[in-house]
Amino acid sequence: MVRAAVVNLARQRAAEALRAKGVNNDVIDRLPSIEDGFVTWISRSELPMEAIDDMLRARGGFVEVDDLSNVVQRTTGHAPPEWVLELLMTSMDADGDGLLSNTEVWTWANDRGLDVPPHLLEVEQPEPTPEPLPELTPVAQPEPVTIPVSEVEPAPAPVVEETVRPEPVQTQPVPRPVTPVATTQGSLEGLLDAFGQNLRGDEIQAIVDANVQTFHIAGTVKEHKATLLGEAGWRDGQTLTVGTLLGDVDLQVPSSASSDLRFVDHHATLHGWNRGLSRAVFRLA
Repeated sequence: MVRAAVVNLARQRAAEALRAKGVNNDVIDRLPSIEDGFVTWISRSELPMEAIDDMLRARGGFVEVDDLSNVVQRTTGHAPPEWVLELLMTSMDADGDGLLSNTEVWTWANDRGLDVPPHLLEVEQPEPTPEPLPELTPVAQPEPVTIPVSEVEPAPAPVVEETVRPEPVQTQPVPRPVTPVATTQGSLEGLLDAFGQNLRGDEIQAIVDANVQTFHIAGTVKEHKATLLGEAGWRDGQTLTVGTLLGDVDLQVPSSASSDLRFVDHHATLHGWNRGLSRAVFRLA
């Protein structure tokens, strides 16, 4: 009962924050099902929670939208829409300060029934301030001994070696040049080669936007998974992992498609790139 009350209060606070951002009630009403789905994905994931915690800390400091998106991709195999991530981020931000910590994420999941290890729920304490050292009493210096000038032999001049100062280390990241990958590919092999580079998110989106034609996908179905997120017609469908001659790809099929496919030989359109699995995602044309 206590946990249910905590969750209900948190959802009321999140709903108020979302309305303040201009989110309509139809979207806010889907928050409980999205929360339950996220907790289910984590509980079914083969990744240990410590590994997920490290992924959330990838940038250091606070959890960003990209960190949360990476977790969902690695645990479900799908990239969630931006509005789903915004709902989750607002729901997890317990104090409403706009900053999301790992502790807030795990406390949120623990309140919703996930068995979270206690050490992930601990609030990180700041480093203690060292106590100042006691002041030292100065020691009296002995009187200097005066030596006549005639008895002092001149000391040889010291040899001063020129110190070579190393060049300062460049601490700012050097921006990587944009790779001209946003071109239409004539074949599946060319498309997968374009994705095979170390690409930024905007470069990946450029490839998706440029390749709106269909591609021939043929191969054996290696795995069936439910498509948990997406627009109407696809949300209740399946995602098939297809082994082609060029490697594995994901093929999303609608809920109306057969649930017992063993081999595909279809035309499909490019839908995106799954960074967590390094795999292209297509949709049945």
